[in-house]
Amino acid sequence: MPKDVTVTIDGQAVTVPEGTLVVNAAKKLGIDVPVFCYHPKMEPVGMCRMCLVDIGRPMIDRATGKPMLEADGSPKIQFGPKLETACTTPVSEGMVIVNTSARVKAGREDILEFLLTSHPLDCPICDKGGECPLQNLTMRFGPGQSRYLYDEKMHLAKHVPLGELIYLDRERCIQCARCVRFQDEIADDPVIGFYNRGRSLEIVTYSEPGFDSYFSGNTTDICPVGALTTADFRFKARPWELNAAASICPHCPVGCNTTLNVRREAAAGGGWVVKRVMPRQNEAVNEIWICDKGRFAHHFASSDERLTRPLVRKNGELVPAAWDEALDLVADRFRQAGEALLTVASGRLSNEDLFNLRQLTLGLKGQTALYTHMEGGDLTAQVGLGQGSNFGAMGPETAILVVACDLEEEAPSGGCGSNRRPGAAQS
Repeated sequence: MPKDVTVTIDGQAVTVPEGTLVVNAAKKLGIDVPVFCYHPKMEPVGMCRMCLVDIGRPMIDRATGKPMLEADGSPKIQFGPKLETACTTPVSEGMVIVNTSARVKAGREDILEFLLTSHPLDCPICDKGGECPLQNLTMRFGPGQSRYLYDEKMHLAKHVPLGELIYLDRERCIQCARCVRFQDEIADDPVIGFYNRGRSLEIVTYSEPGFDSYFSGNTTDICPVGALTTADFRFKARPWELNAAASICPHCPVGCNTTLNVRREAAAGGGWVVKRVMPRQNEAVNEIWICDKGRFAHHFASSDERLTRPLVRKNGELVPAAWDEALDLVADRFRQAGEALLTVASGRLSNEDLFNLRQLTLGLKGQTALYTHMEGGDLTAQVGLGQGSNFGAMGPETAILVVACDLEEEAPSGGCGSNRRPGAAQS
């Protein structure tokens, strides 16, 4: 276990484990250090320089190896000649961090002005508007004026498809590499990367078909600008128009926590429409990620091919019927079957649903059978993963044996993705 150290941030003392990054130590005090490239789930890289702070360290007497003291007995602090990145600098005993000085303010203004030199002036039409970190930090820390002319900005092709699901606006990219690092470190699926250098740097896909990953949609969540957007949500709604409803993804057994962004629309007759599905944080299940199936498959609910009325076979053809007519017909067939009635239920149903189906079948003197696509249920019950197990707490010392199962297809977020990150269990 690392020892605890005490540091001072903007005059407030805080004790944290040695090696904690300055940006995280500041969070313990409720102090917000602005970031673009930093993400708590990925290794820090210090690429954007937005998190610049002034850092002073105790001066050490080389003869004695002890801190040098001021006249009042306090340690002498020596600040560096340059500002340092809070997202890559670990704290040490006695460190003094300044987050709000004029020097720090000027440094952040310079960084934002530099980022905006090539950034397009399209906030009114950008899909990220209303939930854009660049927009928010520019309003909070930016200089308020730009010395650059619009004609001098980079003008590149817009909404370039990286794949079928993700579009790239090259002009908006601030080269923070969050998307590239996510695919490499978290998804373990490095199918996108950077090409060229300097102002010509751009995101490209290395896979065929393009951006061929089960987790591509997560890159649009962590992109701090509107460079990456999803094909199904582009220009479909503004964040402030949407209501959020907590839900659970229904597409596999993992049970990822999700948020449904919905609103009423005239095109739907005034009914509620799901505009997008977003991940909802649950560190024990899906952390803050979801697979593309969970993100994009919701469109089946509004498909023109979806049945909205029951069909009853009459004279050899299926014809629409009222719900009461269809339910009465089913009930009559159940009663007529008697002991020949067999109810087949999926192992994915909840215990309550399975119990109710069994009680219904027994009441009609029928029989029940449990169907599941997975074999070895008895063995799993004896030696399998126990109740209360937490995939998020597993590490490199954990071994998982998977037999006759394609986890990436059957349980994407649980079978790979976040559990493939460095330091997590390998399956």
